[in-house]
Amino acid sequence: MEKKMSKKVQYKIVDKNGNIVSDQTFNDYDKLADHMLELADKYYQGIYTEDDSVSIATYDETGEVIFEDTASFGSVTTQTEDIEDELREIANSKRGTAGQGFGS
Repeated sequence: MEKKMSKKVQYKIVDKNGNIVSDQTFNDYDKLADHMLELADKYYQGIYTEDDSVSIATYDETGEVIFEDTASFGSVTTQTEDIEDELREIANSKRGTAGQGFGS
């Protein structure tokens, strides 16, 4: 069942040369979620690259901009080594003697 939104959300995909390659507006959550999954699939397939960007804008019922943001696909990627280092830091910082300080 589609859930209608009271606001409209616009997604634009801009390539590294500044050309708009996709411009879509959504007014229901199901179609918006499907679109976001398609964007992720296209990124992982190599259709979009880290140099391409996503521009998101939300409009109220009168067409007034409520929220607007732009980010590149590359701004959210994390290298495997970075994740491994971060997990090591977390694991090392949580080590201690079991029960030490408990109840004091």
